[in-house]
Amino acid sequence: MAWFAGYPREKIEWHPTIDPEKCVKCGMCMNCGQKVYKWTKDVPIVAHPNKCVVGCTTCATLCQGNAISFPDKKSLRELYKKERIWANVKKELTKEGRLEPEDTTENDESGCCGTKAPSSNVKNLESKGCCGGTEEAPVKSPENPPEEDSGCGCGCGADYTDESVKNNPTEPKTLASDDFIQKLENYAHSIGIKSIGYTKVPPELINEGNSILFPNAIVLTMEMDDDLIKADPGTEAQALNDAHYEKLGNLTYQIADYLRENGFAAESAHPYGGVVRFTPLGQEAGLGWVGQSGLLITPASGPRQKISAIFTSIENLPITNHNEHSWISEYCDKCDKCIKACPENAIIEKEYSDGYKGTTVIEEKCIGLLTAAHFV
Repeated sequence: MAWFAGYPREKIEWHPTIDPEKCVKCGMCMNCGQKVYKWTKDVPIVAHPNKCVVGCTTCATLCQGNAISFPDKKSLRELYKKERIWANVKKELTKEGRLEPEDTTENDESGCCGTKAPSSNVKNLESKGCCGGTEEAPVKSPENPPEEDSGCGCGCGADYTDESVKNNPTEPKTLASDDFIQKLENYAHSIGIKSIGYTKVPPELINEGNSILFPNAIVLTMEMDDDLIKADPGTEAQALNDAHYEKLGNLTYQIADYLRENGFAAESAHPYGGVVRFTPLGQEAGLGWVGQSGLLITPASGPRQKISAIFTSIENLPITNHNEHSWISEYCDKCDKCIKACPENAIIEKEYSDGYKGTTVIEEKCIGLLTAAHFV
């Protein structure tokens, strides 16, 4: 795996430069394993600059005449932050299994993505699909298919650290005017966000082992395209699904930057990350209601959406304490189409200890078929 995770190498300004006046022709640079240098007569030249390993400075460190220099690493780090290269590198390493200890033990019984379902005042959320019901359970990766399905296998919950929090104002604003909230929403809609909601993050919706900078959340949804909804499980569906997650992730980063540019601090929660339980968070934000399928059902898109969030320093977000979509629960009780349509019987009815009847998703049976997203 490359150190730049698919980003075009020719766009990364990282290669050695030789000062001929300082070069003492020691030949040390010719030890470069990437064969960046070429010996011409009795002096070295940089013949293949793009073969240089990004970030490597070994030749400069060992050059006897201190004749070799590299670009300022600050600009390199800025590029990695801007283009999300750090996050993509870690994602690839995780997919390849290179971040797992060699003596791995069997997975515990904590459930999908190694986290326990949180206790919540939002009913019908126990084991609601992948990561507490974050949309559909994506199909397995064709590049790294598991031999046995011991869980959701979707690749969710990866580390999508928002490196841009380093750019947060040192003294961020905490109060936003109605006019700014309206401008924020207009901007979000203009770049592709379908719906926006606001809430205080309940502690039980933060996945174990994670923390957030602020309890004030801006929750975002993006509607899924017909191509993804109609795709059969397989390579095409996986690619389309990943593309949707990445698109919403990038839109989330853009909106977080918009907040920073206007003096507010922000921390992005990538929709493919595992910081919080997005589906119940969407319900808490008043965007919709969690249905029998475990998906968030909204007036704008039904169950056809991806969900992300931004945690912000804004303390006076326009939070509504009443969710007008609670009728969806009663509607789902009468419908049951998602249960009947699931070919693997992965969605089953369940009666809870308090007598409430709901559903749960059997993760090992779920094959990522988006039948539930066709309804409502």
